[in-house]
Amino acid sequence: MIKIAFFGEAMHELSTNQELNFGGDTYNTAVYFKRLMGEQVHVYFISAIGSDELSKQAKARWQQQALKLDFLQYATNHTLGAYGITLDANGERVFHYDRKNSAAREYFKLDSQHQFLTALQQQQFDYLYFSAISLAIYDDPTKQLLMTAIAQFKQAGGIVIFDSNYRQVLWQSNMQAHYWFRQAFLVADIIFVTNDDHFGVFGDCEQQQLVDFYRAYPQALRVIKQGLDDTIVLQQQTINYYPVTAVAKVIDTTAAGDAFAAGFLAEQILASPCAIVVQTAQQLAAQVITAAGAIVATTVTLKASKQQELNNA
Repeated sequence: MIKIAFFGEAMHELSTNQELNFGGDTYNTAVYFKRLMGEQVHVYFISAIGSDELSKQAKARWQQQALKLDFLQYATNHTLGAYGITLDANGERVFHYDRKNSAAREYFKLDSQHQFLTALQQQQFDYLYFSAISLAIYDDPTKQLLMTAIAQFKQAGGIVIFDSNYRQVLWQSNMQAHYWFRQAFLVADIIFVTNDDHFGVFGDCEQQQLVDFYRAYPQALRVIKQGLDDTIVLQQQTINYYPVTAVAKVIDTTAAGDAFAAGFLAEQILASPCAIVVQTAQQLAAQVITAAGAIVATTVTLKASKQQELNNA
């Protein structure tokens, strides 16, 4: 059984329809990934919640989504962070956050026995997925504590996946973000990056300069998303470009990148050809942005599973 850990924060998603929803980059990817992979994987969501009613409802929802919560931590004086999103005419997001009482920011204080760090060091998972937001919510000593454990996880044979989700408000300075992004790139086996995230951290550049920048990390499978422009995949020294099909009506791009990563990882883990990997990722992202919210109904299934059914027929 494949074991994959998603480390990060899930927040209370504020919406106008009064429905109780949750969202957060690594959480969103965990949910969509589990939905695709089903019983083939154990998906661990690593985070912290409070002891209040909202936190209890969050835990119940995550259990309903078949996420394993063995390393979930509980705070007595904190709760979930909250976020709201306003959308512009193109469905692009403007985020509004309230993290001042977020339990997730206290994760390593709550995990006083370092159970999660020990699990990484002992490679109790096959894969670890984390993001720039997973790093950004902690102070620098805690970032280093986490990155050291991730390096030990990789050295023990674990596969590290990093998503470049960049939120400027979470970083003290551009130079701070610059440093920690590079540390993550160096340890990652798979890197998901968007051109906008790259521009926010390292400055604007042309597409060729963007590709050249990520050539510096040949140990990783590098996936560059560019909105409606081609998705670029770098494998060692090989570069492939995959066109993106425009969606007729975009409602909400909140979890587009998270869903893309889920689809990509699921097919990649099942050893699908790269064209199929990207196709499933793009199809899932395209479906997710036609509805409002981070977690929405989806019907996309894995091409690898369909091929296996044909082989067994």
